[in-house]
Amino acid sequence: MTLQQLRYLLAVVEHGGMTAAANALFVDQSALSRALQSLERELRTELFVRGGRAVVPTAEGARIAHLAKRILSGVRAIEDTFHPVDESGTTGRLVVGATQSLAIELISNILPAFRARHPEIAADASPYESPDLAIEAMRKGEVDILLVDLPVPADLRVQPLHHHEIVLVSPTGLRLPDPVPWQALHGADMILPSPGSVRRRQFERWFARHEVRPRVVMETDERGAWVACVVAGHGSVLWYRELAHRFASSVAVRSLSPPLVRTVALVWTRRPLSAEARLLCAYAQARGVEETEYI
Repeated sequence: MTLQQLRYLLAVVEHGGMTAAANALFVDQSALSRALQSLERELRTELFVRGGRAVVPTAEGARIAHLAKRILSGVRAIEDTFHPVDESGTTGRLVVGATQSLAIELISNILPAFRARHPEIAADASPYESPDLAIEAMRKGEVDILLVDLPVPADLRVQPLHHHEIVLVSPTGLRLPDPVPWQALHGADMILPSPGSVRRRQFERWFARHEVRPRVVMETDERGAWVACVVAGHGSVLWYRELAHRFASSVAVRSLSPPLVRTVALVWTRRPLSAEARLLCAYAQARGVEETEYI
């Protein structure tokens, strides 16, 4: 059994298929499939139920994936232990990518405080329309590190920062209780991310978990258009409470029941971090990173 096999297993579980997992990991699909078949032979159990395009983990596969996350988290912790931050000679640049929603927090909160502590580092934010594009940019080396919400592909390294409540943001004339039962979203007019995107798959998992199917009135990854469409009465969106409350005078903000909370994290690839990026991770840790197990 290898760490690579465990990363492949997690990627298939998280992306729901061999093709999507291979694309996320930038590996050949046949190589990924052979690695998992070898793992199944070694463990003498089937890890997935294969049928059509969907690939669903068996009970054993889900249990092994859960254990694999713990193992890989431990490996990352060991690697970090033996890569101490050296603050000498760090006069370069740092580019931090983020989704458009989190870029607001990055620009207004995290980076100004980090620059004040490390004025020798020119730290800039680079916003992206979706987590997919942000992760792709990081893999290409266009950004050093990302601020995104979990989950992310299994081959990436993660440092959790804090939790955000996801709330329902609706037109003011819409009569709903607060908190809103998930069942109330069945048939409701909703504005959702683009089909096939990481964020859209997250939304679909949330809806499927509560057995609701909203009416999709708009599909876009342009976060700037979401609030305008809600204010215009076109439909509702699911968004971070901290950001939604900035528009509370023109929209209705309600919690969900049961509540929905997402973990925001710093994320990077397995290649060595620059000294500047490692300083950002250390700074975030010193601010009081929540010790959240990534499962």
